[in-house]
Amino acid sequence: MTSEANTIATSVNERHLAAETWESIMNTPAPAHGRLHATIAAILDAPLRQRALAILQDRVIQYPKFKEILQQAHWMFLEPPTIRARGLIVQADCNNGKTALAYLMDRRFQPQDGGAGPCAISISMSGVRDARTVYGRILEKLGGPVLVSHRLSDREPVVLSLLEKTNCRLLILDEVQDLTFGSEKDQQRVLQSIKTIMNALRLPVLALGTSKAGHWFRSDPHLAARFGETHLPVWKADKSLAAFLATYERYLPLKEASNLHEREKVAFLAKSGEGKLGAIVARVQNAALMALEQGEECITLAHLQAAEFRPGKLLIESQGMAA
Repeated sequence: MTSEANTIATSVNERHLAAETWESIMNTPAPAHGRLHATIAAILDAPLRQRALAILQDRVIQYPKFKEILQQAHWMFLEPPTIRARGLIVQADCNNGKTALAYLMDRRFQPQDGGAGPCAISISMSGVRDARTVYGRILEKLGGPVLVSHRLSDREPVVLSLLEKTNCRLLILDEVQDLTFGSEKDQQRVLQSIKTIMNALRLPVLALGTSKAGHWFRSDPHLAARFGETHLPVWKADKSLAAFLATYERYLPLKEASNLHEREKVAFLAKSGEGKLGAIVARVQNAALMALEQGEECITLAHLQAAEFRPGKLLIESQGMAA
């Protein structure tokens, strides 16, 4: 078998392995039916501190739109390189799940068991204003040299070389709306740097940002032709939010049902959170902690209405910290 044929065979095998791994993740059987997830039911009689920490733990609830975007990202990750690498921009309001989505994709598109297989590289563009810093963030992620004296022209070839050597199959850029705060000249150079990466490496790019970022990408006709657009939802008092809350409740270590999916509670959370998932989840967490503080075992509407902040008692304080 020729060297080229070996390379093609290896690439195909890597894609098959990644596909099998993804299917095992996406199709993992749900826990046995019950009011609470098994791991949460097991700590119902644990000390308050342990239960409070469980309430505060990050949870990834794969609601339909979230799962749809993950699947599209998976297509981009597995597709063979093409001359016109494609992109996708995911738009959402602040505090509505963009960064959680980027974090999950970064974790899932990594080689298994620390191997050298294909991977995704996720970079935050928070506070970035110019192309030189964009390349610097990528170099930091890849463990490359980031010297203050390096100019844009110095960093670009190093970035391209490292991305190729790490077998990067998808570049994820979070908080891309921050790039729009640079000067017009800097913005044009950033757009050019993204095109350079996509063209030189035939590398797909998934960007996450606010609607302002979408307008920015569309300002460049070449990127506008390559990037599809999708949106994370603004949450309303409907069946989608009720289903999300019913699932989220399974991860709250309370001994009695809170029935967060009830119409009155769904309506209140949608309004108080202004449709932002992060705000909705934070209020549910506050309400669950408040219930524990008060010696109660379910979340009432009154708890939700009063749960703008964490409760007065520091439930997660360790014994060594206590006065």
